[in-house]
Amino acid sequence: RQARQRRERLLAAAAAAAGFYLRMLREHPLGTMALGEIEKRGVTEATRTTYRLGYAPAGWDALARFLAQKGYSAREAEEAGLLVPRRSGDGHYSRFRHRLMSPISDVHGHIVAFSGRVLPTPPGEPEPTEQGGKYVNSPEGPLYHKGELLFGSHEARVPLRQQGGAVLCEGNFDVLAVHQAGLPHVVAPLGTAFTLAQAKLLRRYVQRGVLLFE
Repeated sequence: RQARQRRERLLAAAAAAAGFYLRMLREHPLGTMALGEIEKRGVTEATRTTYRLGYAPAGWDALARFLAQKGYSAREAEEAGLLVPRRSGDGHYSRFRHRLMSPISDVHGHIVAFSGRVLPTPPGEPEPTEQGGKYVNSPEGPLYHKGELLFGSHEARVPLRQQGGAVLCEGNFDVLAVHQAGLPHVVAPLGTAFTLAQAKLLRRYVQRGVLLFE
């Protein structure tokens, strides 16, 4: 029971973070930069809503303060992959900062992780001294094992069964583009080679697949 309750707390924290990122996309002054990246890639509002894209603010502690107000401890947020402990001293900071956010769900629709794409430096601010990767993803943890999940599996679960086949793309935005092109039975591995566990997951829904890897 304790293990189940702990997992439910972490899932609730991840869901709260997704709601926070969604709200920041609409309300934060720099959310327009994330919207600009979405529009530049031709992602429609309907697709953005379906895949729950959001914006992680540039501040170091905005998410930490939000989650604390919701009753989640920093330790819980760290276990959910949302916060990182400071190297020196006490406290935590946000793993995702000034990034376009894509939540990653399991097949049941529970948000278990996030992928954050870097955005241009805001106007008037100095370039960061340390450039992070183009994408920052949640670490492996109690909720998330990337080799066992597929991006878009929850959104595609009904079309997968209807089509009896799957389109397997390379990345998250490839999934969005193929979805918009009228092929909603589309998924992608999560920054890994296509694994046996991911193949077994797909096999629960389909009998064939088309690979669209570059």
